[in-house]
Amino acid sequence: MFLKKLHKFIAIILTFLSFSFNLNAQISDNFIFLYESYDKLNEIEEVIQGSERRIFRKYGVNEDLILDRNIKILPTEHFIGYQIKKFNGLRLIELKFNKDSIEDFFVKNSVPFFSFRGKTIVYIAANDSFFNDSNFFIIDNKDFQNELSNAKLLSDLNQNIALEFNYLEEFPETGYKVEELLFQLEKNENNNWLLMLVDRFDLTNWSYSFPKTSNVLINSNFDFSKILLNEAINEVINVNNEIVKRTFTASFQPDLEIDDIEQIFTKLSESTDILNYRVLSANKKSIELEYESYLGMEEAENFLKSLGAIKNI
Repeated sequence: MFLKKLHKFIAIILTFLSFSFNLNAQISDNFIFLYESYDKLNEIEEVIQGSERRIFRKYGVNEDLILDRNIKILPTEHFIGYQIKKFNGLRLIELKFNKDSIEDFFVKNSVPFFSFRGKTIVYIAANDSFFNDSNFFIIDNKDFQNELSNAKLLSDLNQNIALEFNYLEEFPETGYKVEELLFQLEKNENNNWLLMLVDRFDLTNWSYSFPKTSNVLINSNFDFSKILLNEAINEVINVNNEIVKRTFTASFQPDLEIDDIEQIFTKLSESTDILNYRVLSANKKSIELEYESYLGMEEAENFLKSLGAIKNI
């Protein structure tokens, strides 16, 4: 009796969802938000027009595919408005873009996308060449820590990339020691890491160098967040630049309440991680769903487990 009721319910709810969500990647929130420094308020039009790459990164879109096909998203066509927001004492411009129209653009142009999350470990070694035994006074400096905090906040808000800072006790003072340190980090870390070396260039300037890319910034103060963000973003993109669509099968307990099943279907339909799905079977042993996604194996398994799946393959 329950299985008959369940099959009838599945037919009704799937018909409803096919009209409501078209079983494509949809979301309940109609907007995406990108953030820019309050200092750019006078350049707001340029900031809006220059948001294209950040929108692509927000959605995990393969930028090589965009370049090869010469696709332009034109952010001004999807822009809704802006306001000033305060985060951790930092004033930012909050730019609001229409998610529905952006995702319609991706679908019409056959651009694969998903809700991207990334992480980069930033190893930091600091040194003051003009004063001995003063390395950690740099790291403990309030302005230095504020710059790191701002970079961490903007990376998470704009790019969905979490920055994790790891402070090294010793500073590699020679090119040989730098290469040796890079080798050790490469050996210990699989992907998504970078090294930032902070040193005093002269009596008035600081040097911020990134040995993995050989990029160097010389500045008169602790103002390095932009180059740090670029390094972190490029590191994630270089490691995760392949987007593969996969088909998975998820199994659920057969004795779920109707409300629980409806909630699972709704979350699958609203998720930007799920492209489409269908019910394979519903019997006394299990309820099985098949779905397509650009998520990796581990991410897909974790997502379906959060919905109550007992197996995901």
